[in-house]
Amino acid sequence: MPKPTELDERIEKCEEILSQNPDSFIFAALSDAYRKKGELAKAFSICNKGLKLHPDYGPGHLVMAKINMERGMYAEAEKELALAIQADGKTRTTELILAQILMKKGQLKDAKIILEKLKAADPENPLIMELLKKLKEEAELGTGVVEDIMAKERWQIEKIVDFKDAVDYLKLLPFVLGALVVGEDGLVVEGKLNPQFNREILGAIAITIFKCAKRGMSKIGFGRLEQILVEVEKFKLWIIEFENYRFVLCCAAEVNLGALKVRMTELLEHMRSVVSESSELRVR
Repeated sequence: MPKPTELDERIEKCEEILSQNPDSFIFAALSDAYRKKGELAKAFSICNKGLKLHPDYGPGHLVMAKINMERGMYAEAEKELALAIQADGKTRTTELILAQILMKKGQLKDAKIILEKLKAADPENPLIMELLKKLKEEAELGTGVVEDIMAKERWQIEKIVDFKDAVDYLKLLPFVLGALVVGEDGLVVEGKLNPQFNREILGAIAITIFKCAKRGMSKIGFGRLEQILVEVEKFKLWIIEFENYRFVLCCAAEVNLGALKVRMTELLEHMRSVVSESSELRVR
C-alpha cells in the first residue's frame, strides 16, 4: 500500500493530466488512488464519469469493481469485473478480485476453488495465503463455531464505554455496511455508514418502521416489540430497541445473521451493565 504522501503526489499528477485532457484514460489511476486513500465517494464519481466516456476501457471497470466491493455493493462489483474481463480477458488479478467478491457474498466454496488454483500457480503469494486463511475462518463461522470467535472478541466489547465505541465495533463486523444509534425522535446520536447511505434518512426510516410495527403489535396482543428485521433485495435492516434508543444495522444480503446476533447479544448485555454502573450511557 502506497504511503499517504505518495498517494497525494499521484493524485496531484493525475488531476493535472485530467484537467488538461478530460478524455484521458488517467481517470482510472486517479479513482484508484482515491480508493486507496479511503475516499470511496470521490473515487466512484471520477470512475463513473470516466467510464461514461470510455465504456469499453477494461482497467476502468476493474477499478470500479474494487470501489464497489469496498462500498459493500457486491453484485455491482461482480458486474463491473465481468465487463473488465469482457474487455481484456481473465487474468490472475481478475480471478483474485472475483474470489474476494465471492467471499463477501458468502459463496465460500466457489471462492476456495479459485484461490486454490491461484495458490497452485503462485504458492508464495501472501495475499492468496491470507485470503485462504480468512476463508477457513469464515467457513468455520458458518458451521457454528461462533462462541470460539466471541471468546476472542469479548475483550473488544468489554472496552466499549459509549455509543460511539459500540458503533465503531459493529461497523467492523463482516457484511455490516452501516451502524446507527437513533433516538426515539428519529435523530441520529451516533453513526458509521458506507458512503451510499444517508444517516439522517436511514435513521428516520428505521424509527418510522419500528413505531408502525410497535403500534401494530400492541393491537394484536403479541407483547412488547424488541426488534424487527426488514429484508429487501440487496440489504437487511435490523432495528433493535435499547433503553430509549434504537440500534440500526444495515447489512449486505449475505450477512450471517446467526453470528451477528451472537455478537449483538453480547454487546447489549455489556452495555446494560455499563448503564447500570454509571446510571446513563455517555453520548459523545
